[in-house]
Amino acid sequence: MNDTYEPVAQGPAYAVHVVRRDVRDRLTSWGTGALAADAELVVAELVANAERHGRPPVRIALALRRGSHGGCTVRVEVTDAGESFDVGRVRARWRHPAFDWGEDGRGLFLVDALSARWGDRPAPGGHTVWADLC
Repeated sequence: MNDTYEPVAQGPAYAVHVVRRDVRDRLTSWGTGALAADAELVVAELVANAERHGRPPVRIALALRRGSHGGCTVRVEVTDAGESFDVGRVRARWRHPAFDWGEDGRGLFLVDALSARWGDRPAPGGHTVWADLC
């Protein structure tokens, strides 16, 4: 069984505390509340990146995917009207000796650490950054 959900958030900027609550409530209703804290953080980081580096509108979607062996994955997606980026290049930047943890780069590093996998793909009129949590 798969289920999807798009949190209600209107306006030019999302109220992060409302989105986090919506994510937590939805995951709890799906029986995946153990993933809620990680999912809340991933959503907050991806929305912040979309607002900082992308272009409106920003859309959030959650999807529950149940595997044939009883396991489930929660996919978090944040879509904006900005351009796609090279995920491999982002990861390579973290490994570069000159990289420092200044103002940029920590958000996606957290997404990488908290998710089983993540990436970026073109979407109509923009791109989607997604992360799978198991």
